[in-house]
Amino acid sequence: MSKNESQDPDPFIAATKPCLTSLEEGKRYFWCTCGRSKMQPFCDGSHAGTSFRPLKFVAEKTEEVLLCACKHTRSAPYCDGAHNNLQDTYEEASAEEIAAMGDAKLIERVASHSGKAMLDGGAYVLSPDPSLDEHKGTLGWQTLIGARDGAKHLSLLRLTADTGTSPWMRYENSDTVMFVVSGVGSIDIEGQKFTVGPETGIFVQAGEAFCLHADEPVTIMATICPQSENPSWPDGPDGTFNAAFAERRVGVDHDKAEIMADRFFQILVDEQAGSKEITQFIGEVPLSRAAFHRHLYEEAIVILSGEGMMWTEKCRAPVSPGDIIFLSRRQGHSLECTDARGLRLMGAFYPSGSPAINY
Repeated sequence: MSKNESQDPDPFIAATKPCLTSLEEGKRYFWCTCGRSKMQPFCDGSHAGTSFRPLKFVAEKTEEVLLCACKHTRSAPYCDGAHNNLQDTYEEASAEEIAAMGDAKLIERVASHSGKAMLDGGAYVLSPDPSLDEHKGTLGWQTLIGARDGAKHLSLLRLTADTGTSPWMRYENSDTVMFVVSGVGSIDIEGQKFTVGPETGIFVQAGEAFCLHADEPVTIMATICPQSENPSWPDGPDGTFNAAFAERRVGVDHDKAEIMADRFFQILVDEQAGSKEITQFIGEVPLSRAAFHRHLYEEAIVILSGEGMMWTEKCRAPVSPGDIIFLSRRQGHSLECTDARGLRLMGAFYPSGSPAINY
């Protein structure tokens, strides 16, 4: 460093949201680290006279990404959600935003749409109807999100198991990420048993057979990716359990919770459990209305407790425990908690990553 350069312990915050950027495979880029550039997220030479230097990187593939603009990411140049912790409270809807969306239409569940409240961009809120379940032995199932609903990458099924042992099932070419909503029992994956209870996450690799041993009635939300609604029904396991990922069960652990301003989330199932396609998490939202935002992933949300309202551009729908929310990739939305006790949810999305990353 020359004697004319200043010591700069912290970069400027160029923006409090990341930059949606299109990268070209093989192209070289220079990401701004100082926060002074007028060409965010890229360098324009404004670091001259400081200790900062741009970060050079080469795009591995042609894709849309979110590049950090707050300059606090630990995954430079990519956003890791650090912008959500720049303040003590998660960014809430401004008075101007609330006023602008004041005419949003309240959407009711419509029988002709399978009980869905259809929102903008194909998003919807659904209250599952048990009478629509299909059955095989002690097992009931119903597709809540799938290709016919506009999803492109994942399916969400509700599985219900009466006391006893369910038939064996298998998704040949799709991973299954399960979340136990209620009930106690165990899940057998190719002969390996895992005890489960409420708010347990479970990963089953593509091609592995599994069944449910229910000590009492059990309800599970199963996310399938690539999307598939029809499993095969083998007679039993064939010993293809992938022991490279021996621990498939993940429970809620407050020590692993990640703070996001005045909210928190905990990732349950991700690559550490063997899931390369889907991330499953549990989160809690205080009494508040989040600022309108988007994600680069397709998402399924299950409301576990609390009351609220899901907002999209011109529509809104109430949500309550047991409701399902589907959000397509890049769909603008805001989830409002109207319950003084807070709102608890489970989310699962593709492609995998961090639920803190938004724009």
